[in-house]
Amino acid sequence: MNQVISTTNERLLTYQEVCSLTQISPTTLRRYVQSGKFPSPIKLNAHGRSVRFRHSEVLAWMQCL
Repeated sequence: MNQVISTTNERLLTYQEVCSLTQISPTTLRRYVQSGKFPSPIKLNAHGRSVRFRHSEVLAWMQCL
């Protein structure tokens, strides 16, 4: 589900930022991610728990609504 990413020039969003942008609750966002209805987050490093969402993928998802 999650990909490891080393560097990127793209803006990365936290769960909280995605919830604010999309106006959906954290619970709903997690449910959408688990069911494949929302783009999967990426891991910031291989051993950490922090994940982020690509801003472009979130915007693309919103345009498809």
